[in-house]
Amino acid sequence: MVARIESEGLGSPAHEKAITDALNAIEGVEEVIIQNGAIHVTYDALQTTEKKIEEAIRASGNRVTSAEADSEIPVAHVGSNVEPGNPGRGL
Repeated sequence: MVARIESEGLGSPAHEKAITDALNAIEGVEEVIIQNGAIHVTYDALQTTEKKIEEAIRASGNRVTSAEADSEIPVAHVGSNVEPGNPGRGL
């Protein structure tokens, strides 16, 4: 899973380090990238949750302003003209 979280602490190196350190301490967090005003956290949903990730950011002294999670596996949208199992060929 990947969580995209916005926080008021972004932009400050000290805040970003505190956030990164707090997230890397969570078992199940695989990668933390701070980019384009958001924190992108790749994690194992069997070991941790988005709620725990948000709590760690708050515990580091930062406020979560927005959060959303998404699966790493792309899902075909209903009504697409892509043939299942062959993303390069339309129906």
